[in-house]
Amino acid sequence: STHKGLSPPANNMTGALFSSINTSRADRERIKAESRRAGNRRLLPWSAGYKIWWGLTVFAAAFTIFLETYQIAFSPGGLTTQARGSFVLENILLSIFVVDVLVNFDLAYFDDRDKIVYDRRSIARNYLSRMFWIDLVGVFPFYVVALAIAGQMGQNNTTTQYLALLRLFKMVRLHRVKLLFSILQYSTKISLMSLTLTRNFSAALVWTHLGACIIYFIARQHDFDPENTWLGSLVTDLNGFERYVTSLYWSVVTFTTVG
Repeated sequence: STHKGLSPPANNMTGALFSSINTSRADRERIKAESRRAGNRRLLPWSAGYKIWWGLTVFAAAFTIFLETYQIAFSPGGLTTQARGSFVLENILLSIFVVDVLVNFDLAYFDDRDKIVYDRRSIARNYLSRMFWIDLVGVFPFYVVALAIAGQMGQNNTTTQYLALLRLFKMVRLHRVKLLFSILQYSTKISLMSLTLTRNFSAALVWTHLGACIIYFIARQHDFDPENTWLGSLVTDLNGFERYVTSLYWSVVTFTTVG
């Protein structure tokens, strides 16, 4: 069975979903019937269940950039103390992406000849040759392993604060967000202007948040010295939320004016 339309990206999950955009309903039903007759029970990229799941991974990927960068800047180093809410959220996100790795081993995909592939060995070979390693980086606990190797587990100091930058490896999850905007470009249900405004607003939101985290991270490394940082020593009397809002204020001011 073949499909016509856009060339799929070279990976299992995103390529399968992207390729299914221009697959007609008749072709989908025929492929589904052929799959059942052949005894294949693979996930199909256009199925409602998979689309819901993929949407969840996109949301989780977008949330990752806010949670992980916040943890790097504002949480104590060495995993000494971690708010229960943050701990639960991190583990929920991790669980989603671990399950997604397993899902990709059972997801049918379009090959280079635009044919749907059901064979589990071929699916696994395709996934392992491409996106599996990126997804693995997104779930591997680099920070925890580094703390254990350095013997710094439970220690809040400059070393553990810098080691927290290893959390940034989780940003590889964002390839899903990039694909989402690529798919929406070809959707007739959303105007190009609305898409552009949404994308630009999202970018501004992310960059102001990153700016707030960078400002606070630098200030913490200088012990909130008022001579070398914008935040100054008064921020130490604020709670976590107030510190973030203060940093966000400076970030927004810097982005919208001369700072």
